Amino acid sequence: MLSVTLSRFAGNLKFLFTIILLASTFGFSQGWMHSGNFNPDSLKPISVYGKIIADSSMMNGMYYLDINSDNSPDYMLNLGPVWYKPDSSSTLRPKLGDNVTISGGLYNGMFSIPMIVVDSINGNFWRSGFDSFWNNMGTHSMMGGLNNNMMNYAFGFAHDSLHSVSLTGKVMIDTTFMFYHYYIDVNNDGTPDYFLNFGPSWYQTNSNVSFPTNGQTITIKGGMLSTGFMKMVIVYQLNGTTWMDSTQFGNHLGGGWIHNGMMQSQKFNDPFDSTDWMNINPGWLQSGMMGGGMMPDSLYCQILATFPQDFPGMSGQSAFAGYEIGIFNPDGTNNMMQSGQMGGGMSFNSQTNFQLHFNNMQTTGFNVNPNNFKVKYWNNQNNSWVTVSNAVVNTSTNTVTFSQSQVSNYVILTADKVTTGITDYKNSIPDNFSLRQNYPNPFNPSTTIEFSIKENSNIKLSVYNLLGQKVTTLINQPMSAGVHSVQFNADNLSSGIYFYKLTAGENSKVMKMELLK
Repeated sequence: MLSVTLSRFAGNLKFLFTIILLASTFGFSQGWMHSGNFNPDSLKPISVYGKIIADSSMMNGMYYLDINSDNSPDYMLNLGPVWYKPDSSSTLRPKLGDNVTISGGLYNGMFSIPMIVVDSINGNFWRSGFDSFWNNMGTHSMMGGLNNNMMNYAFGFAHDSLHSVSLTGKVMIDTTFMFYHYYIDVNNDGTPDYFLNFGPSWYQTNSNVSFPTNGQTITIKGGMLSTGFMKMVIVYQLNGTTWMDSTQFGNHLGGGWIHNGMMQSQKFNDPFDSTDWMNINPGWLQSGMMGGGMMPDSLYCQILATFPQDFPGMSGQSAFAGYEIGIFNPDGTNNMMQSGQMGGGMSFNSQTNFQLHFNNMQTTGFNVNPNNFKVKYWNNQNNSWVTVSNAVVNTSTNTVTFSQSQVSNYVILTADKVTTGITDYKNSIPDNFSLRQNYPNPFNPSTTIEFSIKENSNIKLSVYNLLGQKVTTLINQPMSAGVHSVQFNADNLSSGIYFYKLTAGENSKVMKMELLK
């Protein structure tokens, strides 16, 4: 089952992510990679049975697996930091002498014995490299985990109300996932007290504020939920600066109810992006569903943005955005689970209108051309992706709209890959707003970034790493109309993929560049 799960990842993000495999002595003593994260694409699926060996001489212990009963370690186990617990299952960290089946990704390199980045213990979910953690806000989310092919984040109405909190403490970062997971230690005891939800990895705040660093003392204001293994705080303000708009979450974290006989359409939005929404129209009730059975007269509806790598059948799709639709009965069951698996759907008697939003960080990072993309939904009757025929794309707002009476659990946006990263601008006439590919690219250690504007504008040019963290700001000042260029020296940065974002007034554009040392 794990091999099926990890195969979903293969080939989709290899160009986007680099493997950071630098580890400090502190990292090794914890038994996990403190200063680097793993790319699941690079790990070979493995499932082995053996006895746990724990080395208590190291700080907080290290875990190994003995598979041939000779009392010597055959694999090192990467279970994450000592304080990690899965927020979507009750799986416990194994103990010395336990006989367990470990499934995960095999990593060979820099260690004397191979390492397994653990995904499941005795068939129970432990973690996923591509964890859409920002959606873990209710008791239904991640039900069953990856290995049961029930990957879902929709939590319906089973969530706590948001409670306003203000916290000050030190940042603790779990780097063993594809994207960093942030925590805060408010009592200075070296363990996290709250999980900090900064939104999706591609979330872009409108404020001039960057992600915090490990060990940094910060003050955050946000909305607290008592969910998972510790309390989660959705971050509204970071050190007094707005991070995200708290009003878009509403009473039900973006979701809500539809009822038989309703006279007006009901709109529900992604809690982290109000421009992702579905609008269900009156007359939706009918007696049948795609999987058979009767439809109740009240349903709870939800739409969430997630990693497309969480979905089935992703090989060759070139998906750069994914969305999960949840439709819940009054008893809390999800109608999108059919035949014991997620990926189902429902047929309504009226059209449901959708608007899906994407940003330049996604299209640039996945190296796709948003001018030729398609919207597809998953059909679990024949296990295939079906193209939506009436989708309309607006490239000025980065949105796509369409209407369907059939509502599927999984929806993706796909596009053709860009075949070249360099465009010849010698004979082109700059438009009102133009950001060109840096040159040279790849580069080491300096490169030139050129852009053009036809009106005097306040210009901001910043560089970001793969995690969306701001590396530096190259320009932040008023500039006159014309063609401009700036040198970027990355001598103090490590090799990898970076993004540079140009903002002029209400216009913005993101490009990708590669540093090779």
